[in-house]
Amino acid sequence: MSFSLRNLLIIILLGVVGGLTISLLDIKPTPIVWVTFFIIVFAILVGKNVYILKLSTNMNTVERYVKNSKHPYYRFLYAYLHDNDADAEKELAKITSDKLRAYITILVELGRGNYDLVEKNLDKIHSKEHRDYYSAHLALLKNNQDVYNEHRSGVKNRIYQLSLDAEMAYQQGNTVEAERFGQQAIAESKGVQRYLMIKTLEKNKRNPNRNSYF
Repeated sequence: MSFSLRNLLIIILLGVVGGLTISLLDIKPTPIVWVTFFIIVFAILVGKNVYILKLSTNMNTVERYVKNSKHPYYRFLYAYLHDNDADAEKELAKITSDKLRAYITILVELGRGNYDLVEKNLDKIHSKEHRDYYSAHLALLKNNQDVYNEHRSGVKNRIYQLSLDAEMAYQQGNTVEAERFGQQAIAESKGVQRYLMIKTLEKNKRNPNRNSYF
């Protein structure tokens, strides 16, 4: 069942329940009653989406959302993470946001080893912490410890810290520690962030020229 159809069925169900409630309680359906009802319905639907994207730990639910989303960014992620390059390119062409395209370029080109392209897009990332995270990641891949230390100090998010710890261990050849930090980062993440980390790790493990943990 598609996400849109599921939402439509939810609206219909809530409409039936709301109608029965109004009838049983003998509430006069004034405009304010209907406005309140639709606000509640909207809050339920939006709240559900936010929960899936930000808080869910059920990766099957998150993957269904990403796969069936109408937004090209999520459709790109699904195609890219499942090695469907043709669909990934098609969805990427639909993305007009410079910020999103920068994130995507960094994500893709870090894995491909095209570090010049990564550097060119770092300044397009508005969040300083995200810039520091990706800059630190890039510095590890380029074996530049001083630059890594500089940007690592600006990363306060624990999941990003654990991710960098996993990357550090991986670059040092300590796969046991890399796995420990990596799995800890995944365990503490939720929603699309967890999904992206899990699928990126799986994609990297399939890559015979793997150069990074995440």
